[in-house]
Amino acid sequence: MGVFDNCSVLLELKQLTFKEKKKLNDIVTENGGRTCFIINKQCSLVVTSDVSNLSSNRLRSIQKHHTPVVGPDYLHNCVESGVLLPVDPYQLEPSSASPPLGQAPPGSSSAPPPPHQALIPNSQISPEPAEETDPEKFRIYSESDPDLPAFPDDFQVAKYSIFAKTNSSTWCVLELQSVRTEPGRRYRVVRYWKDDVTAEEAAVKDQLVFLSSSEKALDVYEALMDQLDSTGMERMTGVLPEVQHLGSTPLQQLLLEEKLSTGSLSQEVAVFVETLWTEALGSLREVLSVPISKLSLNDVSRAEGLLLHIQKNLKEENQAEMMSLLDEVFVLLPHLHPPETPPTRFFLSQKLDLCQMIRDVLNVSEMILRSPEPSSVGKYRALRCSIQVVPPNGAEFQSVSGLLDGPIQIHQVLRVSRGVELQTFRADLGTVKPLLHSSSPSNFVGILSRGLLLPRVAVEHHGVERTDVGNLGSGIYFSDSLSTSLKYSKPGKTDQSRLLLVCDVALGRCKKVCKKDPTLDQAPEGHHSVHGVRRTNSTQSDFEDDEFVIYSPDQVKIKYVVQFSVEGDGLKDFHPAVNMSAVMSQSETDPELLLVDEDMDNIKNPLEDVTAGLLDSSGQQLPLQAVHVKCKLMDLLSQVIIFQKYTNLSSVPIEAKYVFPLDDSAAVCGFEAFINGKHVVGQVKEKETARREYKQAIERGHGAYLMDQDAPDVFTISVGNLPPGATVLIKVTFVSELVVKDGNVLFSLPGSVAPWQESTALNQTTQVSVQKVCVTDEAADKREFTLEMSVEMPYEISSLVCITHQIQMKMTA
Repeated sequence: MGVFDNCSVLLELKQLTFKEKKKLNDIVTENGGRTCFIINKQCSLVVTSDVSNLSSNRLRSIQKHHTPVVGPDYLHNCVESGVLLPVDPYQLEPSSASPPLGQAPPGSSSAPPPPHQALIPNSQISPEPAEETDPEKFRIYSESDPDLPAFPDDFQVAKYSIFAKTNSSTWCVLELQSVRTEPGRRYRVVRYWKDDVTAEEAAVKDQLVFLSSSEKALDVYEALMDQLDSTGMERMTGVLPEVQHLGSTPLQQLLLEEKLSTGSLSQEVAVFVETLWTEALGSLREVLSVPISKLSLNDVSRAEGLLLHIQKNLKEENQAEMMSLLDEVFVLLPHLHPPETPPTRFFLSQKLDLCQMIRDVLNVSEMILRSPEPSSVGKYRALRCSIQVVPPNGAEFQSVSGLLDGPIQIHQVLRVSRGVELQTFRADLGTVKPLLHSSSPSNFVGILSRGLLLPRVAVEHHGVERTDVGNLGSGIYFSDSLSTSLKYSKPGKTDQSRLLLVCDVALGRCKKVCKKDPTLDQAPEGHHSVHGVRRTNSTQSDFEDDEFVIYSPDQVKIKYVVQFSVEGDGLKDFHPAVNMSAVMSQSETDPELLLVDEDMDNIKNPLEDVTAGLLDSSGQQLPLQAVHVKCKLMDLLSQVIIFQKYTNLSSVPIEAKYVFPLDDSAAVCGFEAFINGKHVVGQVKEKETARREYKQAIERGHGAYLMDQDAPDVFTISVGNLPPGATVLIKVTFVSELVVKDGNVLFSLPGSVAPWQESTALNQTTQVSVQKVCVTDEAADKREFTLEMSVEMPYEISSLVCITHQIQMKMTA
């Protein structure tokens, strides 16, 4: 048992040196205690070298929780005696070193406030020495005050508290807001009050206090919290239910992010999420001949570029080049049944939509680290939006149903909230209207994760068979009629149900038109949107249905997803497997205190599950056996030569891929290969030309070597057609500048890249003739590695230190 077992100690030691602070910290942790950084009910002791160093906010927390304050000698005496000593003989009195928090300056007087002015009592908050008429008190504004000071909208929420009245629908939120301005940071404490939390109206900002420093802002924030506590309001803790129109927009986004990372998932939402993923992946499996995990975003971008090139050749009717480019598309995105006929506009539109779907799934997959079997919770969090089932008997459900007056059967309504849209939605444009947008269920993983996008290509080029598509150009289309939306909805492959979006659309100044204009890529001058007016007996128009079009994604906010069916859809039962497992969230621990060193002994070492040696996903040995580095440092420049030894241990020819990082200031000046007594010197070529020649060499059965830059600091080496049992030595030479910091010259050689960069580079398709084997960094510690370096400087070298490896040094005169 340690002396400080079950003790949480806060160390406030501003006047001590770093070594002295570390020594006291070690005394606590080595004797069973823990250090913390906030004073709350879990904090059992405050240790300070000088009570005057404690801020007014710390002093208030000490008084609130009755936390004892002692000097460093208390820790030493406890360790020497071997027991936890009583604190009374060592306790310091905070009030003796700090004046009362509400003490007013001598000689100051108080004038009665004007009728519109509300004041915080001086006994609760220290005075603000600003340009206020009464220096003893802070003025509390309301949002209706004509002289309300301006405050920028791009503020951040530094602290917040949510209160609710017991057995009542009255809620309020207290926020401490901070914003960076040219003169310096500004602060505001705001109280949002709502008598009926279920009402659609926004909360009232009934108290606003403007302050010039963080210390004063914390004082006001604490005082207003104490006021709310004294009125019987109960402070809400843990994961909070989603409350509409309460608090600022940045707070709503913060609450959404906290809920996504810590909140639970209902069974209904889990089934809905699994359905969306099944629709997206199933749609891709019907087209692609390889799993989605084997594709990379780089390949998708290249395929999109080739499709746009084909579209250009389509106008010029260059059939031979079109088919050649199309073959390259199918190499990058292997299809089950690639067509052999010349492409049409409709075909190109389908393939561009396929690229967008693949991009959406890959982007979302990165959020779950490309897990082969992600849980339902992981898939839900990867969508980066809050999804909640709307109770079918409530007013909210009836309000949404009222927008869908037609011959449909509504299965469920789900409320959606996207954090990005909370920040970017342009409600200030005015004329915010609920409108409908429909799409195939296979597109909804992308729609919910990244929002609605403008067409990547002008819609008149897509050739989609719609009665009015493209009539108003390249925008996002909406309707106020269910019958119109039904034309564009499709039954899902899983249960045959359909999906529909209900969105808030900021139309702003909307121009009504009766003539088609497929050339539009923005709203007409002086307007924010366009309304294609439906043809009636009294109105001559080119439009069969009302169409509302916006040309900027920040004019739409997704509110609901409606799952429904129409007569004749032939519904099927679909019961996906739901896995509700997830990593333990912060809500499962104490909501007010989370220590970084808690339960560290119980954490399993992830390296225990790593199999020794270089292995691929199927357990086969990988071919990179050794890495040797030779460096020469001269003045502030370095020349580095990397030798990589690859051996094919299989019985068939393979392509080996290896990703490695280089500093973004490095310049590669040499790429060579040695195999079977041959010396091959690399040539610098345009990227697409080099990839094409590499692919052609592999197809002809020749050996080929490709070094590709995938990002400014990420390179990929591809060793193609490596014969069985053969060994090849790759030599890469580069130069870079050395970094000077605090009088020291620094040289570093990165050992690995981020997992998502590695995955993107390894999955990139360079050829399809031989099996590809990817070399990862999981077993880098088992790989042979040597470093040989010479250092020449124009001045005396006082010391040479390597912080990562043990090295041998030889000095010459």
